[in-house]
Parts: sequence; C-alpha cells; structure tokens
Amino acid sequence: MEEKHLFKISTNSEVLIFIHQYHRGMMKRNEKIKTLLSYSIPSIIAMLLSTTLTLTDGYFVGNYVGESALASINLGLPILYLYLGLGLCIGVGGSVITGHLIGKEDRNKASEVFSQSIVTAFTISVMTSILVFLLFNPILKLLRAEGELALHFKAYYTIMLFSYPLLVITTIFGMFIRTDGKPEVFMGVSLVECAMNFVLDYIFLKKMNMGVRGSAYATLIVKAISTLICVLYFLFSSKNIKFKGFSFDKAIFKTSMLNGSSEFIGEIAGALSMASFNYVLMKYVGEEGVAAFTILGFSVYAYNMVTIGFGQGLSPIVAVLWGKNERGEARDMRDIASRNLFVLGTITALIFFFFGKNYAHFFGAGEECALTVARGFKIYSLTFVFMGYDVIASMYFTSIGDALTSAIVSTLRGLVLLLFFTFLFSYLWGMDGIWGVAPTTEVLTVIVAFLFARKEKRKG
Repeated sequence: MEEKHLFKISTNSEVLIFIHQYHRGMMKRNEKIKTLLSYSIPSIIAMLLSTTLTLTDGYFVGNYVGESALASINLGLPILYLYLGLGLCIGVGGSVITGHLIGKEDRNKASEVFSQSIVTAFTISVMTSILVFLLFNPILKLLRAEGELALHFKAYYTIMLFSYPLLVITTIFGMFIRTDGKPEVFMGVSLVECAMNFVLDYIFLKKMNMGVRGSAYATLIVKAISTLICVLYFLFSSKNIKFKGFSFDKAIFKTSMLNGSSEFIGEIAGALSMASFNYVLMKYVGEEGVAAFTILGFSVYAYNMVTIGFGQGLSPIVAVLWGKNERGEARDMRDIASRNLFVLGTITALIFFFFGKNYAHFFGAGEECALTVARGFKIYSLTFVFMGYDVIASMYFTSIGDALTSAIVSTLRGLVLLLFFTFLFSYLWGMDGIWGVAPTTEVLTVIVAFLFARKEKRKG
C-alpha cells in the first residue's frame, strides 16, 4: 500500500502544519490516538499554562484578601472577554494572512501585515481601556455592586486596564511566533509568566498585604516583561517575520477582521453570558453567590482549555484529511477526540462531584461558601461530560469549511441557550437553577451537533 505524506513541515517554518505519515485506509486506532495526542498535547499545555495564571490569582486573592475581592474580580471578567475577543480577532486574522504570505516566500509583505496587526491591536486596546474607565460607575450600577465589592472592583480593574492592552499584544505575538514555526518559544514565555506571577502574587499579597491591587500589579509587571521578551524575539530571532514600516492597508484590515470574526463572536458571547450570570447572581443570591460561582468557574475554565487544546490539535489533521478527500478518516479522528474527552470529562465530573467542598477550601472559601460550591458541583458536574463533544463539533465543522454550522453550534451553547436558561432557571429555582444552566445547555447542544454531524455524513 502506498505511503502518503499528508503535509510536510520544514524546520524553518514554511507554512507548516504537521508531518504525518499513514497507510491509506489501514491506519490503526492506536496510531490515530497517538497522532491526535502528538498535536493536541502541546496545545493543551499552552492552554493550561494560561489557566495557571488565573488559578494562582484566585488562590492568593481568595486566601489572603477574601471572598469579596474574589467576587469583584469575577464581576469584571466580561471586560477581559472583550479584550480577548479583540486580540483573537486581529491576531487570528493577521497570522493567517501572514502564514499564506510566508508560504509564497513574500516575507516583506508578511512583516508588513504583522506590524499592522500589532499597531492596530494596541491602538484599539488602549482606546477600549479609556472607554471602560469612563464607564466604571454605570457598570457597577448595572451589576448592583456596592460597598466593599465596588471598592475592590475599582482597585483591581483600574490597574488591569493598563495590563489588558499588553495581554492582547502578547496573545497576538504568540500567534505570530507559532506562524514563524517556533511554538516552543512562546511556551517558554508562558512558563516564565507562570513562575513570575506566582512569585509576585506571593510577595504582594501574602508578604506585603497589598490586597487586590497586589494581584493586579503582579499581572501588569508579568505582562510587561513577556511583551518585552516577544519584542526582542521579533527584533533579533525571527527568521520570517520582522517589525517593518507600513502604510495602513484597509483591504488587509478587512480580511483580517473577517478571518477572525468567529473568534471575536465567541469571546463576546462569553462576555455577555458571564455578565448575565453575574447579574442574576447579584439579584437572587448576592455577593456570596458570585464568590461561589467564581470558585467553581476556575475548574470549568481549566477544563475548557483542555477541550480547546484537543480541538486545536484535531483541526489541522481534519483540514488536511478533508483536502485529501479522506472524509471518513477525518470523521474518525473527530470521533476519537470526542470519545477521549467523554472519558476525561466523566472522570473530571466524578472528582468534582465528590470533592467539590475540598476544592472550594483550597481557594480560601468559608464553610458556607464551600457548601454552596459543593452543592453546585452536584448539579454542574454533568457539564464536563458533554462539553468536549460540543467544542470538538464546532472546531470540526470549521476545519471542513462549514463555518455556518460551526457558528450555529457555538452560538447555541455560548449565547442563545445559555442566556435563555440563565434568566429562566434563576427565576424558577434561584441558585440551584443557575447551577443547572450549563449542563442543560451542553446536553441540548450535543443533540443539535449530533444531528448536524449525521447530516454531514450523509453527504458523503
């Protein structure tokens, strides 16, 4: 049987996605699992490193500042989603164009697109920070945040508005570093961030007792240093992409925004959903409910990064198989990813179902808050079981060029169903209803995604 090379990646990053050899129609299941993991694990590690920053902040703020401070950070997370949406939109769109240009060996134009993307993203991010600062009081009023909660919010996010433009820039730098064929470089940057963030949180919050401001200052310092490292990489180490003078190209900007629009929509959906959760929590439960949901949310965020890592590993494999008209192989790889995540999700659900209270105490939760988290996990844990299927389905449809179906699946689980059940369930059952929103949304989305998958399979 003739051996096929699906794609070839050069060591100096000439538009490389992956090297994978297989025997047509004879690839064994264990070989497919090995192939999937070989591309998913690096993505999962990168995602988990970013999660570690959030968990570290949560640990130190929860243990050395208090539940009120933890709740105040959660109230402002929609602001973070907004910045991430802008960064992903510009970064994904620009890096795709740059990758195509590198493949055509037009490094000069690739560097111009890179430079335009960085300058555009930084400008928009700074303008966003100014706008959010001017809207602080209306935001707090909308969220029903008063007293100590409002003070913590202003103290933390006034500093974070300086950090977020740097966060956007480092996120985009990471995309272009991967496009340049050096993903290990940005993984190293992420490792440096994690280590520095832990040390600075320890010094500022535990030793110097700086309160929630200490966590924000730690983030600002970490992001400033990681930005500097990335700048130095593109000044002295990058082989294909350099900083370069450019004339603003409206066509490139438009194409970049269109390429990255789905990522932007996804993040904005997340922002709206989080804002809705915070609104109903403050309305029906209060500050303690926000703190409990924040603590539970750390685990969901971490597991979601794992599912996205699997999806990022699957995506290039499916895209190439689809291009080779090996559609059965592509579907099989999708199913393998879904089954692996189902098993992992079930194990994760069982762990949090039985040890939710212990987990809450790790973040410094008091007894009442820990009991609320433990009760929440009894209902919420089902989310882990089905989340993987929905994420993989969305990424699979994107990889085969069916952007509309992918958008439908993502919008259902990230916005439409989630918002509908958030307001309905909180009205009917209060806090228990809020815990039930995510699992209900994921299960219903699984049904829709399965029907789409079956329809796609019938097309041959």
